[in-house]
Amino acid sequence: TAMVQAVCAIAEQLAASGVSGFSGWLLVWGCYTGFCYLCFSTLLIPWFLYFFGYPTYEKWRFKTNPKYPSPTAVLGEIFMGVFLANPSVTFAPSIHLALISNGTLRHHCDTPLTWQYRFYSFLMVLFVVDLYSWAWHYCGHWIGSLWKVHRHHHHFANPTPFSTIADLPPDNIIRSLYMIVVNLASYCIMGSPVDVDVLYFVTAITIGFYGMYFHCGHELSILPYDNRIFNTSYQHYVHHALSYKNKPYYTGFVFKLWDDLAGAHYHGKQCIPAVEDEKLGNRTLERWETEIRPALPDYSVLLSPSFCWENWRHAVGLSVGPVDAAQKQSQSQSRGKAE
Repeated sequence: TAMVQAVCAIAEQLAASGVSGFSGWLLVWGCYTGFCYLCFSTLLIPWFLYFFGYPTYEKWRFKTNPKYPSPTAVLGEIFMGVFLANPSVTFAPSIHLALISNGTLRHHCDTPLTWQYRFYSFLMVLFVVDLYSWAWHYCGHWIGSLWKVHRHHHHFANPTPFSTIADLPPDNIIRSLYMIVVNLASYCIMGSPVDVDVLYFVTAITIGFYGMYFHCGHELSILPYDNRIFNTSYQHYVHHALSYKNKPYYTGFVFKLWDDLAGAHYHGKQCIPAVEDEKLGNRTLERWETEIRPALPDYSVLLSPSFCWENWRHAVGLSVGPVDAAQKQSQSQSRGKAE
């Protein structure tokens, strides 16, 4: 069976419809954004419900921070990570797809339709996007002007899956320029772009699904925090809780390699993995029943329009004040965990 390129087939259908120019791009942007609302944002709901809507002792044993975020904090994640984020993360890719449709970048559909080239494209996208994501994230903690934008993401010190892409539009737009970065690298190596289907599929998996795992706040026994290759939700929790301006702990995404080379590790005792906390006797059933379970937040209020209207101005992440307050809160939560 001959291989096909789904992205290019969609672009050809758009071109056949006669819609082009600025209106054509607006159509692509709107459809792509709607697709993300329908698929990506909808997938966040079962992740959140599983870990936070229906918590159990067995799940809590693996939650890095034993405390649960307030409904107001989650409201901020929803506003920034769902309503505000999707149009910004699809902005640059929609321009790329529109340019393919109108013929300007039609050569991006002329790559070899072989498993070998798609495997090459897979490796290129996986490593280049991961390196680019790490570099941009790292700079976001070192360069003052970039930190002013990125710091809002760090208001979510005790994250849930809704904070996966809960960044301001400039951060999301620059981060989503992967089609430029990857194809530039591919042109340097092969003299041609990567397979366009692989480009979008791999970035959706790594940034989407791996990002949801990163922000779920719970560790997986099948992926220990101290493995040598892959970053885990523990590393990313430490990043949210303790990394701020000029202190870029664990800015990597999939691979630990980039943080290893940069020395961006955390060696303190303020934030420890849940598995290590359990060894200290802090994850007992008695603690769950007497301390944690009675204090579980009622997230059902997030379904109340009146609650959302009354509290959106106070939602964490939507404020424009300095991140210091959020950092103090996160450190307090971390100290509470250790205590």
